[in-house]
Formats: sequence, structure tokens, C-alpha cells
Amino acid sequence: MKKIVSLISGGFDSPIATYLMIQQNYLPVCVSFITNYENVDKFKEKILKIAKVLSRSLGDQNLKVYLIEHNSNLKIFKEKCERKLTCILCKRFMIRIAIKIGELEGTNLIVTGDILGEQASQTLDNIYAYQSVLENACIIRPLIGFDKLDVLKINKKIGLYDLCSEKSDSCVHFPTYPETHAKLSEIKAAEKNLPLDTLIEDSFAKVELYEI
Repeated sequence: MKKIVSLISGGFDSPIATYLMIQQNYLPVCVSFITNYENVDKFKEKILKIAKVLSRSLGDQNLKVYLIEHNSNLKIFKEKCERKLTCILCKRFMIRIAIKIGELEGTNLIVTGDILGEQASQTLDNIYAYQSVLENACIIRPLIGFDKLDVLKINKKIGLYDLCSEKSDSCVHFPTYPETHAKLSEIKAAEKNLPLDTLIEDSFAKVELYEI
């Protein structure tokens, strides 16, 4: 099985995107970012339970899960950049981390649970704003044209619905008025204020790696 880096949250979408890639004979390496301060252990437990359900489709293959502490990065984003840009800067940073993990794991493929227009970070303009990070990698979005009900049906089919329905603290850094039509020039200008290489290095220094 060819490896693929999968960005996993505790929601309904990203686990299903990962599941669909498993059905295409890809071996996911899951990456999840901690973006809340309370109930962190509960969030970690939820992610590992989701990974365990997904691993049932892998036969005798093990599933790796990288947990990344992301609050410290987002705090700096909020301090140094316009608040409306937090989500886009966050997603671009996550992609950078995924690329680095892909280099360690021997793949340049990344899968996300994006559904077009469902969230502020998933408008066409904002999706375009992520592309410049991908010089030597490719993002696959299996759910991009899906209806939410279709995603929920698959959740129920594979036994993830109840687990993904469990309440977990959402990101505490979400801006009141997120940018929905980002301009790439504006994003790149904002990132000049960020010590991205240092933040990536610090993130890897604090990574927790599990094998399911």
C-alpha cells in the first residue's frame, strides 16, 4: 500500500476522506492538531479511537498517528497577523507540517476532508490560497463535491457516527469574522511576520507518535 498523510480532526468529514483512500489501497499516516486547552486528553483519546476504527480496514497494517500541539503556533498567528486570517494561516501551516511528515514517511500525498464551501476555510478562494505551499506535494480532497448527508451515511456504515458525534472542545482560536475570500498576496505578506521554520521545528519537538 502506498502511504498518504491524512489530516484528521474529531469531526465527521476527515475520517471519511481517509476511509475512502484506504478503499483505494492507500495506507494513511494520520496527523491531528490540538487547538484547545481544556479536555486535551479526551480529544487525544477520541482521535485514537477514530484511528482504531479506520485501522480495521487495513488488515495487518499498522496505522500511525501524529498528534501535534498547535495552540502555541496559533497564539503567535493571532499576535502577529490580522485575526481574520487565522484559519487560513492555520491550514497552510498544517499543510507544511503534513509535507514534512510525508518526507519522513516517504510520500508527497496529503488527504483532507474539505467539502466545498462548508466552512470559511473551504471556499474556492481560500482553497486556492493553500496551493502555493504545495511545490512538491499534492492534496487529495475525496469529499470536495459531497453532500454532508452522504458523509454521515458513510460514518454510520463503518461505525464512526456515534464516536464522531461525541462532544469535544472545538478550536478556541477561531476568529469572529474569518476571511472567506483570501488574497494570496495578503497571506504571504502576513507570513513574513511569522517565524515559520522555528514554529515547525518546535512542533516536531513536541509531537506525540502512536501506532494503532
